[in-house]
Amino acid sequence: MRVPRTGSRSRPIAILLLAAIYAAGASVGQLLAIPPGNVTAYFPASGIALAGILLGGRKLWPGVWLGSFLVNTWAIFDTTSFARTATTTLVGATIGMGATIEALAAARVFPPWDRDAGLPLARVLDVARFTALSGLGCSITSATMGTTSLFAGSLITTTDYAETWLTWWLGDAVGILVITPLVLACVQPRWWSFQGRGAEIALHQVALFAFQMYLVAGTLADRGAHCPLGHFITPFLVWAGVRLGPLGAALAVFNVSVFATLGTEHGAPPFVRGTRNESLLFVQAFVGDMALTTQVLAAVITERRRAEWALSRSRDELDRRVAERTAALTESEERYRVLVEVSPDATLLEKLDTDGVLRIVYANAAAAPLFGVTSAAELIGRSVFDFVLAEREDIAHRGVMSALEHGNLGPVDGWVARADGTAVEVEIMLARVPRGGKRALLAIYRDITRRKQIEEERAALYREAEESIRARDEFLSIASHELKTPLTALSLKLQALARSLPADPEVAAKIAPALDVALRQTKRLNTLVDELLDVSRITQGRMELCLDDEIDLFAVVEDVVQRMQDTAARAGCELRLGGDATIVGCWDRSRVEQVLINLLSNAIKYGAKAPIDVRVRDEGASVSFSVTDRGIGIPAEDQARIFDRFERAVSVRHFGGFGLGLWIARRIVEALGGTILVESAPGEGATFTVTLPRARA
Repeated sequence: MRVPRTGSRSRPIAILLLAAIYAAGASVGQLLAIPPGNVTAYFPASGIALAGILLGGRKLWPGVWLGSFLVNTWAIFDTTSFARTATTTLVGATIGMGATIEALAAARVFPPWDRDAGLPLARVLDVARFTALSGLGCSITSATMGTTSLFAGSLITTTDYAETWLTWWLGDAVGILVITPLVLACVQPRWWSFQGRGAEIALHQVALFAFQMYLVAGTLADRGAHCPLGHFITPFLVWAGVRLGPLGAALAVFNVSVFATLGTEHGAPPFVRGTRNESLLFVQAFVGDMALTTQVLAAVITERRRAEWALSRSRDELDRRVAERTAALTESEERYRVLVEVSPDATLLEKLDTDGVLRIVYANAAAAPLFGVTSAAELIGRSVFDFVLAEREDIAHRGVMSALEHGNLGPVDGWVARADGTAVEVEIMLARVPRGGKRALLAIYRDITRRKQIEEERAALYREAEESIRARDEFLSIASHELKTPLTALSLKLQALARSLPADPEVAAKIAPALDVALRQTKRLNTLVDELLDVSRITQGRMELCLDDEIDLFAVVEDVVQRMQDTAARAGCELRLGGDATIVGCWDRSRVEQVLINLLSNAIKYGAKAPIDVRVRDEGASVSFSVTDRGIGIPAEDQARIFDRFERAVSVRHFGGFGLGLWIARRIVEALGGTILVESAPGEGATFTVTLPRARA
């Protein structure tokens, strides 16, 4: 329960104000007091104290004590002697302490409520808790402490103790039950005025007052001793509880309690019994019972109204959500309907009829041209098997049953027998859908005639390409072999001529330069022819490896480097060899040499007359050799492409070749179970690294 907190500056004022209001209420109650003058069956101050603590917070308790102390001390103050003065003062302080403890305890057990959310005591359980604990239970504290202090101060006798305690307890309890709900309801008037109940509450109060006047002063007054006239108030209490809410009920109870108490005090029926205090106790018991009944009835009606209001809000919210969901579903259905209508694929909804025939109940616009009819409406009601080729009816029936059983089928290829007698090849997809509790299928037919034509054309083109590649490879093989024979003979003749030149120095001086060029060009042609032969062998899967378990890799690399020294020197490059010596493994010597020659040839070609480093490394289960040049380098986007067939990273106008060397090297290395990698950057040279397993798997 949230209660307002008073600030440090305004708290003393609030305490004094509560003390003054408490004292005023207590003084009114003491007008009906029994000896010693401060014990009364009608004590509204107890309800004022509880309401003050609930509204202002527990820190206002000094106001309760001060108001109770002043009123009670004034009523019993005795100045006949110093001892009596001190005693009556101490009794007043003790009574004030009892009233304070009563208010704090009653506030502690008061049913929690949120002042911003609604009135307190708006539930039946809250009313029961308030009545039993705050009203009847906590009043015992004040009654016990007050009566005992009066007895201890010799203000009452043992004979008077029971009646005094009962009067005190009943007065405090009824004060709490009548005054506290009224104060709490009045501080929140919007709960009744905003609901249009203000005029009805005023009318009810006037009618209730008039009836009580008639009851006291009218013809029924003479029969009050013999008739339960108090029960005649019940319809007015029911009116308040049912129609007027907590505020109307609290005002009705207060009205009746004041009128009944004053009437009984003046001897008016129907509550006059025996002594004056007995009559007051009787009327307060009636008021307490009436307060409980009226508050319970008001709580029941309030709970019902809140439940109806919550139900109404829930219903409105449900209606809103249903409307939104319906609109969303309608929009979604319209969206999907448009999608289906504009779809180029024929879409059918097929339902299994009572006679076991699968009939068409919906067809989009694309279905008409596919099935050979003028409009989709002509398909409605027809069996889907009317459009199945006779020789494929069994297959179609099994497919439909499978889709109905398992939920979907496809995509599968099939045929549609069109209404004009022709047939078209289609791709079919079936999906089971709910429709009115009956089994139905959504079928999508896609004309694949054009796709089949494209596939056939693609297959024909592929066969032609394969044939062209085969013819090319065959041509390369034949051409390479045909070129190899005359080149070999020419090379032998040129070498023989070169050996005979020293016999005639004058002739040698004239033809030696031209002969040297002819030998180099012949060697270059031999290399190109060898590459073409390797391409033919690799593409036809005829490349053979001659493995030897005692190959010294360092010796192989050293031998190749020595043979390439003259070529490198003519290009202005220096070949430098380093690394681990004596690395023995199982490789094909000639193929390893071929790979290294390709790498060194490229390094010399692109090396820009800079040194070239060759390193050999023993890496345990594998070995590697690398060739590093300091030439033009290779861009990152070309580093993977240069290992493909007929691919080059530079223009053929500046550097000759077919673009086969690295492709052949990669295929040889992969055949040996190894890898070849390149690391390079434009203008910073390149490093090609070949890694080979030491032993062939």
